[in-house]
Amino acid sequence: MTSAISVEDRCIDAFNNLKRSRHVTTVLYRLNDNLDTLTLDFEGNLTHDELLKTLPSDPRFVAYELCFADRDGSRKEAILLISWTPRGTSAEQGTAQATCYATLRNQLDGVNLFIEAATESDLEYNHLVHVARA
Repeated sequence: MTSAISVEDRCIDAFNNLKRSRHVTTVLYRLNDNLDTLTLDFEGNLTHDELLKTLPSDPRFVAYELCFADRDGSRKEAILLISWTPRGTSAEQGTAQATCYATLRNQLDGVNLFIEAATESDLEYNHLVHVARA
């Protein structure tokens, strides 16, 4: 594994599409088998429950538009960048995941919250809303 991880242009394009389209709420990314290139895995419209069911047992990054009601009842949206690194991830994968997460944080303009998750409980809807309201 090299220390530099490249990000395919399609990854940035998909994120920009999420920001401007009501038809895309979720973008999943994955590292290739060599752990040196981030590739687009999925782009579409998922509910929170569908997102949780979609997450595989291996690492992914997720750009997700979280919709919720603020304390005053107004509709709010926040774009989350989630680093999904489930338990059991190899040390090499974990290192590549952390390196790539830092790269993505610098390349994706418009992310409101950065979330690191290892279990589904880290991504419970109420927890994410609480963090978004803070």
